[in-house]
Amino acid sequence: MAIGQKLEDARNRKGISIREASESTKIRGDFLSSFEAGNFDINLPEVYLRGFIRVYARFLGIDPESAVADLNLEIGSVKNKTVKKTIGKIGSPENTDPTKEISVVDNHRSSSQSRSNANISKPILFIGGISFIVIIFAILLIWAFSSSEEQNEMSNSADLEQATSVRETNFNPNKTSLAPEGDKLGTTLKDESLLRLAAVGPIERLIISDEGKSPKIFHEFKNIELGWEKSIPFSKSFRCYSSSLQNIRFAVDDGIEKQVNGEGAGNFSWSSD
Repeated sequence: MAIGQKLEDARNRKGISIREASESTKIRGDFLSSFEAGNFDINLPEVYLRGFIRVYARFLGIDPESAVADLNLEIGSVKNKTVKKTIGKIGSPENTDPTKEISVVDNHRSSSQSRSNANISKPILFIGGISFIVIIFAILLIWAFSSSEEQNEMSNSADLEQATSVRETNFNPNKTSLAPEGDKLGTTLKDESLLRLAAVGPIERLIISDEGKSPKIFHEFKNIELGWEKSIPFSKSFRCYSSSLQNIRFAVDDGIEKQVNGEGAGNFSWSSD
């Protein structure tokens, strides 16, 4: 089934309109309609297009990575149908016949014919030189255009990452010790698990408590935007407070991404026991 049909079916099963989906995901309604119609030619860089599909799929309860893979297949099939233009070759003049024999009647006529052949060879060499220059120039243009596209892609990727990033601080409401200064989020030790978080909507405040550590370690995030993702190592169990439970998704290690029950502010927890 095409990715557009999958998105439309999932939205209909949730019983929500395009407008409601747009308000929740902060993605323009006309973009969502185009996605469901299978029209991805909407003047968006591919890096943004994949980001929107990932966020919309997660909001509808579809595996985001599978949705992006389906999108890549559809984009690839469209590109393969594009007619590629090739550079033509400039041929020799139709009237040139290198095998043609020249009859020599006398010394005067032979000399005249030699001068005539020399005059013909000059424009042929000139045309050949122009053709070579044109081909080299075309190759340089193609190379420059390809380099420009790669730079734009890298720039768009950096812009998207910067747009979805948030400032992270350690938070300790119970005045227990903060996370060790040398700890790095996203890396796990031998006896630790990895908590993966994702936002499908704005969250004003999010606090994660590592319940397995003594003293407990807290991580706080503020003003989270749509599309935000973070991986946090923890020991045995964690407890999480979110100001918008309906907008947070989580998974432990390589497990299935889960939706938190409830709406508004509240807590949820997970334990390996």
